[in-house]
Amino acid sequence: MPLSDLRKPDVRHRVAWKANEMRSGDGTAVFEPSFVAESGSRVWVVDVRDDGELTGPLGHVPRTWRIPQRRITEVATILHPDTSVVLVCSDGVRSLAAARLLASLGMSNVGAMRGGMRRFRSEGYTVSRSQSVQGRMLTSPAAGMGSDGRPLHAMRGDKKRLSADEIRAHVGPPEQVRRKKLASFLLASRCACVDGRDEVARIGTPGGDAGELVLALAAVEQISGAVDLGKMSAITRTLADAFGGMYHHTDYKAFNALTRALGEDPRFGGAVVNLRTAEEWIAFVGRPPEHLEQPLLEHLTDAAHVGCGHLKLAIQRPEDYGVRPQLVKAFMRSFYELLWAGDPDMEWVVLGGDHGEGALANVTMAEPFGPYSGVPLIAPQVGDVQMFVNHPQAIAFLRDQMVQVLEPRGDLLPLGAGSGAQLTEAIRELGGQQAGMTLKLLAAGLPIFGLHFAPDGSLTVTEEGTIPGPEA
Repeated sequence: MPLSDLRKPDVRHRVAWKANEMRSGDGTAVFEPSFVAESGSRVWVVDVRDDGELTGPLGHVPRTWRIPQRRITEVATILHPDTSVVLVCSDGVRSLAAARLLASLGMSNVGAMRGGMRRFRSEGYTVSRSQSVQGRMLTSPAAGMGSDGRPLHAMRGDKKRLSADEIRAHVGPPEQVRRKKLASFLLASRCACVDGRDEVARIGTPGGDAGELVLALAAVEQISGAVDLGKMSAITRTLADAFGGMYHHTDYKAFNALTRALGEDPRFGGAVVNLRTAEEWIAFVGRPPEHLEQPLLEHLTDAAHVGCGHLKLAIQRPEDYGVRPQLVKAFMRSFYELLWAGDPDMEWVVLGGDHGEGALANVTMAEPFGPYSGVPLIAPQVGDVQMFVNHPQAIAFLRDQMVQVLEPRGDLLPLGAGSGAQLTEAIRELGGQQAGMTLKLLAAGLPIFGLHFAPDGSLTVTEEGTIPGPEA
């Protein structure tokens, strides 16, 4: 598989599926509830419980399909044998047995959700008890259509302006949107980037977790002086401990440039000469030989090899972003060092595909907004639609919690007691500056939509203006 194949959504899905796949004691595939909640159109979530269970106390995963376990063999006749299917039950026992049976019938990408609906709920994902699930008996999809009834093919860089109606169609029925309680998100989830080239539905902010950490440290430097870059690994680890992980991404264009540079660097010699596929290169960069870690860090922190547009621009235009390039690079070094040390909280993603965003969507919810609010998880890309997905309300709450984690850490940061309010304001102002600059440089001219979810579950989509150009 050549690296260029990362432009193909089905290839990217296959890589993500394998990366998230675990195995039970008997070798059956198992997936975490987070994978199910965030999964896109290429994953079929199928509940094998009986009618009453789906609308009972445990509820069901929004947008699930259903087929009783006694009829489970029908799945192999309804769906193509290569279809990605995750089966769900109450506690993971029946679904595991059903997945094992379907695998024996020739389905190559079938697994069970670990812990079933009990674990799904315990991890903070909201459930549905709508009677409409009774009518969602598994049926054969039309050619080229995904599990949500929308086309699987995606735009290839031909940007267009999306309309409010297209945004509503992209989101789908509001009651079928999967959500996660903010309190659970803070403890055990990651912020993804607002990048539109992802079918995974997460909470988004410019640069994801990495962008938020760099923003916070730049704000610290504004009010208190330089951060000791020698403590960056401890700082990164502290925030990952507090919030359950750290997300950082690149993209296939920057990754291709990286692989070319490594091939030309004599220090890497025979270590990369036989690497041919995207999976082989991702595996190498994700866990290089120890003697090549420092040379690889030189390449990974080169702006030409940074695939997150937000962080790349911060390195290239430090005055516009109010951040030292050395601080951005120090974070990146600490992230990769922790990743290579086997830290399970570091999530490194290679995004494929071309940019084709047609709007910026700011996702908000009705007040009062707090720890138990279920935040909508909306995929940036579904079929022919791409959009930047931002969660300003949730991110503002997250930043308040991040200040509470950072303020007392005088051992790591030059912060004095009582500096929390000043740091909060600095993050707010600098965050607006950085996000505005990224959008001006990467998304000028696109419409801005407000997606507001009311207490009754209804969705209002309102056009709120246009992203200005860099000269504005």
